[in-house]
Amino acid sequence: MTIHSTHSMKKSITFIAALCTLGMSFTACDDGHVDDPVYEHTSDGYEVQITGTFKSLDTWTGAYSVVAGAFDDESEYSLIQKVLPSSATDSTTEVITLSNVSIDSKTLEIAVVNTLRKRIATIYSYDIPENQRLDDTIKINVGTLNVGMFGAIDQFIFQGTGTNCSRCHSSAEGAGHLDLTSANAYASLVGKTAYKDSTQTRILPGDAEGSFLYKVITQGDEHVSYSHQGLFTDEKYAAFLDIIASWINGGAKE
Repeated sequence: MTIHSTHSMKKSITFIAALCTLGMSFTACDDGHVDDPVYEHTSDGYEVQITGTFKSLDTWTGAYSVVAGAFDDESEYSLIQKVLPSSATDSTTEVITLSNVSIDSKTLEIAVVNTLRKRIATIYSYDIPENQRLDDTIKINVGTLNVGMFGAIDQFIFQGTGTNCSRCHSSAEGAGHLDLTSANAYASLVGKTAYKDSTQTRILPGDAEGSFLYKVITQGDEHVSYSHQGLFTDEKYAAFLDIIASWINGGAKE
């Protein structure tokens, strides 16, 4: 009977792991885009099941995703996340399972993240109990959530506490005769002539650079006296300039 040393066994395991990693790399190149990528850590943790209906998920374009994820108090980057399935529709109920959720996690969220897993905006949040046991599964029903691209823009920019566009654009008689309240923002923007300049369109689907609203928030416009660019200097909102551009260029879907 041959007895292998611990050192030899470790070398064998390392070699096998390297082969597996190499094989996975070739597979990823051959298979192309992974529909529902998952990022998770490897330490022991507990399981989470998030149930819900996610409306307008298919409106997202560009370098951002809507995920179910866990976050701690130290960073804007998720500890573990799973992209909401592309098969989700306005009428289907989805169950998202996260395994090995770290005991360091403080919140479970439906959030918008970039390609580096950095949280851009939180759509839904659940505070994890401090006495959460590893052998218990957290089950959350988030109901029906609007997770669409325009929905995120409306929630965090038009109605957001930091930007709060609807404070000035509160009705059709408000600033610029532009109503950015949740009920009327989309209808007031897309395909509508700009009150301040009748030669321009507020939102021109497919053309961010040619849209009056995008010009106002990025470079200003001679017809507008108030500087709107300052609303997006805060890092918290800066990413939304790219999101708004991607939304418009992607067709400005509701």
